[in-house]
This record gives sequence, C-alpha cells and structure tokens, in this order.
Amino acid sequence: MSYRRKPRCSYCREEGHNRTNCPTLKARIKERLAANPNDWWATQQMERNKPKTAADRTCSYCNQKGHTRRTCEVKKRDIAYMKQYLLDGRKAIAEVCEKHPNLIGKGDMFIQTGNEWCDGEYKDFRRPFVVTSIRFNMGDSQPMVVMKALVPDVNGQMRTGVASLSKVLTEETERNYNFQIAPASKSGKPLTFSEKWFHKGIADLDKNTVFKGGKKKSEKQRQWEVYSVVDGEQRFTYESLMAGVLDG
Repeated sequence: MSYRRKPRCSYCREEGHNRTNCPTLKARIKERLAANPNDWWATQQMERNKPKTAADRTCSYCNQKGHTRRTCEVKKRDIAYMKQYLLDGRKAIAEVCEKHPNLIGKGDMFIQTGNEWCDGEYKDFRRPFVVTSIRFNMGDSQPMVVMKALVPDVNGQMRTGVASLSKVLTEETERNYNFQIAPASKSGKPLTFSEKWFHKGIADLDKNTVFKGGKKKSEKQRQWEVYSVVDGEQRFTYESLMAGVLDG
C-alpha cells in the first residue's frame, strides 16, 4: 500500500494537481483575458505558469543558470578535486607517521590540566590522554590527531579530544583553543593505517551531505569547506606537513 500524498494545488486547494495544471486557475485566466486582453493579473499568471526550459533553471549548487545540480560541472569538478585532496592528504599523513614515530606515534601521552565544576566548586584536574588515531575527512580543515582519556572526568565519562596534526608536530598544543594539552611522553610506536582507511569515505564522496545538499537553500549551495580548498588549490603533502618541523 502506498502512503504517498497527493499534490495539493496552492490556488484552489484541491488535491490531485498543482497550480501549473489547475483547471480553476486556467478557466479564470481565460475568462479575464476574454474580457480584457491586457489584464495584468492574467498575463502575470500565464507567465508564472509557463513551463520552465533548461535555460530558465538555476542550479542550487553553483547558482548559475542553464542547468541543475544533477548535471552541474562545477559540482563534478569539486567532487573530483576533494577526492584527490583527501587521498593525497591521507597518504602524506601515513608517510609522516611511518618516518617519524618520534614526532607522532600511537600511545603518545599528553596531559590536560585545568579546572571543572565538582561538588559546588571548581577543582583543578590533571588528566592524561593518549594518541589513538588521526582523522582527515570532509569537514576537517586539516588533519586532526584523535586522543582518548585514560581516566574519567568528574561525571564518570571517558573523554576524547582532537588537536590539529600541525600543532602536535610543532608542540604547540597548549595554544589550541579547543583542547589545550601539553606533551608528556613519546611511545616511539608508529601509527599504522589500513588500505581501507585510504579509501573509506572517499570513493562515495558524492553522497556526502556537502554535495547531496540539505533541505534549506543554504545547505544546497556550494559550501565554504569545498570552495576554500578547490579555489585555493590546497594540497597536503609530506613536505607541507613537515614544514618547520625537521628544520626547527
């Protein structure tokens, strides 16, 4: 059994057709034009109900006329570029981790200090975190080091946090606005990445919400996280990730 709702006309409010095909509206337009061929309202309604051609359509992705987002060449180029951008970046990350486990490795320890509300007052804490993986997906402006707490917070939760790879490599995590921590010890164990990681979420990037679009007009448009990378011709390479680290 189908539960698909029938269309409802916005003019006569009857079900089964839309405004473009409304017999009541068509009859009303015909009646007014017969009485006055220059009737402004009738001519406006005829223009409004005129079927749109391909040239009249505006792409909801690039906002250019003459096509829809389904055939948008800008969108196709963006997807191809972002796929290569993420793949190159992940390969560069793997190379850094393989060659320099002393700079970034699995199990590297960081200490987060601060204060949090507990029993009616703020209390100081010292919480150790260890590196578990590196994340680089759509939505990440740069590769992010993922860390997991070794002890729970005052609410009993085992927190996770992220810090940009560049800040970890240059030991500037204490200046990270979201996750201020200080390096404590190095494990010397290289982070490893499976073949799946190099392709997971990349091959089907066109299904990502950034390219699929949402319900709102603003969610269908070309997003900043895409055009800032594509138009800026950004790439992550081994050299760019290591810039300022080996010579520092």
